Amino acid sequence: MSIIDLEKTDMPAEFSCEIAIIGAGAVGIAMAAELSRKGRDVILIEAGGANLEVRSQDIFNNARSSGFKLEGLQSGRFRLLGGTTKFWGGQLVPFDPIVFEDRPWAHCEGWPFGRATLNSYYDRAMTMLKMDGGEATDAAVWARAGTRPPDLDGDLEMFLTRWIKTTNFARHFQADLAGAKITTLLHANVCGFELNESRRRIEHIHLRCFGGRRGRVSARHTILACGTIEIARLLLLPDVAGRSMPWSDNPWLGRGYLDHLDSTAGNVYPKDRKRFNDLFENMFFDGYKYNPKIKLTEDAQRDHKLLGVAGSMIFKTSYAENARNLKLFIKSILSGKLEPGFWTVPLHAIALAKVALPLAYRYFRANRTFHPSSASILLRVTSEQVPLRESRITLRHERDALDMPMVDVHWAVDGSELNSIAYFAERVRDAMSTAGIADIRLDPALVARDPAYLATAEDTYHQMGGARMGRSAQDGVVDANLAVHGVDGLSVAGAAVMPSSGFPNCTLTAIALGLRLCDHLTAGGYKAKMPLAESVTG
Repeated sequence: MSIIDLEKTDMPAEFSCEIAIIGAGAVGIAMAAELSRKGRDVILIEAGGANLEVRSQDIFNNARSSGFKLEGLQSGRFRLLGGTTKFWGGQLVPFDPIVFEDRPWAHCEGWPFGRATLNSYYDRAMTMLKMDGGEATDAAVWARAGTRPPDLDGDLEMFLTRWIKTTNFARHFQADLAGAKITTLLHANVCGFELNESRRRIEHIHLRCFGGRRGRVSARHTILACGTIEIARLLLLPDVAGRSMPWSDNPWLGRGYLDHLDSTAGNVYPKDRKRFNDLFENMFFDGYKYNPKIKLTEDAQRDHKLLGVAGSMIFKTSYAENARNLKLFIKSILSGKLEPGFWTVPLHAIALAKVALPLAYRYFRANRTFHPSSASILLRVTSEQVPLRESRITLRHERDALDMPMVDVHWAVDGSELNSIAYFAERVRDAMSTAGIADIRLDPALVARDPAYLATAEDTYHQMGGARMGRSAQDGVVDANLAVHGVDGLSVAGAAVMPSSGFPNCTLTAIALGLRLCDHLTAGGYKAKMPLAESVTG
């Protein structure tokens, strides 16, 4: 139908549809597009507007955290059409098969299905995101670059991540959002659910605007796709009459919160600068970006009882800050608000002009980014974390501007991640030296396995868990088909359902899970649940 801003229309705020999706971020928009293409009538419910707004962001800013520092609680969440896709880099990485397996040494219970179940959905997600025009294999990319990756330590593997061309999903799926099968509601803050008489199904989704206007949506099936923390908040709420929900006593509700640990392992000193740059600078072919990284192999994880870890070579250049400030300036102009210090922009432009020619030459001649020989280089490591029940999302008694309970997130980190990070960093150091590529001076605290090293780590804004999958209600909040245990017609889509994570960002896997849910619903999954897929051990 159209995009309707509930704060800018006098039409009755009563809506009905076949499928209601709460949250218009990466997963919600992709699912709405997929379902509409299958002929389903969808209402996409977005709490924010078309652009970022202070009053709406303040809802997220009210959240508090304890335990391990969690910067992404405020900095990594956005309430607007397109959600975080308006601000992310667009990196797409599938989970390795080991992530889906039972891993007792990492306290990771296997997913209800294996990686093979998602293979076709990863392919469909890449096609939907118009990534099928790029090179399908890493070997093909390296061949086009005229570079042969080195044979590293047997515990290590070089790989390439792929980056989406149009990162903003509101723009990428613009034609779908304008189609006849999707109605998008903006400034539609979900404030509670009303159950039917049997208390087995959601009768109405209750909405509230900042100005006080209220509305309702009734749907045959409701999907929560509004981000990990907001999904947990909605599931933790009582119904609009103040009664407990059928799923409220689930032992995993709000628990098992996950993120990744990101830290600087050491400084890198290339032995052959040209060779090093050819191996680790970004590559561009046919408009697609490929980013070289190193990861711990699955065999190494099993053999040495380690978590998933990957590393990137981060080039620190003097002009990088200038480029970042120019981007912020352009964004502020587009939003109609100049950022403090805007008067320094000409200085940044002059600094960038000095490297414009070598930047352009390197890009057009070698299909690479350019980094001058003066650039310092860091080994930056991203690690999976051990899932913990005490890592959880809870509600506070304080209320926000929409009279909704504010959120607390206690991010618990086990600490055993340190050994996996150190082992990986040492293997990279030794392999790079043996291959004659670079010397790496690791942080002494990391080499010593000093727990204080973890205090330097940061979250990656990859928020997961809180409504994890399980084979039964005792194992998780949702089943293998993402249906909430204890109720009909309610599903959860997104990273909130992930019981473990590996090292990659979770966006591509979350979209793949969403597409699988779309197939389930359009194959008659409203009434009958699909059988559980294969269970995996290893």
